[in-house]
Amino acid sequence: MQCYGQSFYFSLSFLLVYLSHGSETNWVVFQLYTAIQSDRFNMSVTVTLEDEAQTKCHVLLYEIENAAEVRQLIMKGQVEASLIKPEMIVDSFQVIVAANKAVRCLALKKMTTRSVFAEIIYNLSPTRTITESLKTFGLGDDDKHILAVVLDDGSGDKLKQLHGQVKGKEIPIAELSSLTNKSKVTETYKVTPSELTVSSLVDAVVSRMACKEFLLL
Repeated sequence: MQCYGQSFYFSLSFLLVYLSHGSETNWVVFQLYTAIQSDRFNMSVTVTLEDEAQTKCHVLLYEIENAAEVRQLIMKGQVEASLIKPEMIVDSFQVIVAANKAVRCLALKKMTTRSVFAEIIYNLSPTRTITESLKTFGLGDDDKHILAVVLDDGSGDKLKQLHGQVKGKEIPIAELSSLTNKSKVTETYKVTPSELTVSSLVDAVVSRMACKEFLLL
């Protein structure tokens, strides 16, 4: 997993989150940074989100053999997780930002989608079209890898449920970077070559996510 040493990246990304969701607080920045740094060589990343329930957000990477079957379970509302195409994710920080925004919208009853899991996927997208967001970022029938975002109360029950639904194996989160399709990400978020000379790709992506309410891409 990529190691961040640029304070500018975090200050810019979270300044934009703050501008669009004014109640975001500085401690989230430091908590996410610390958690990601400490877990970057482990199997998964876990952080506590900024909601009253102190929700645990787990980010896990899987090799999956039954994507079509799991997708049917999602359609039936039987999967309590956001299952995302790893090729569209530059870094786990990207999905943690999306999850933090989703739980805040849930608490404020301002979600755009019908579930917090769909809301996380929608928050990843630079567009406001729910169907397009789910198609671009959500699990597909032929996918061989998935990035799972599980929101838990600390009991671990939802993690156990997901492990039982996915046929395959969990792999280290550090392997996410090898699965990212940077060309597709750049095209989807309309990141220009000139922008990448002064900023990282994940910086550009998170900035667009944070400001999607004000941008039409």
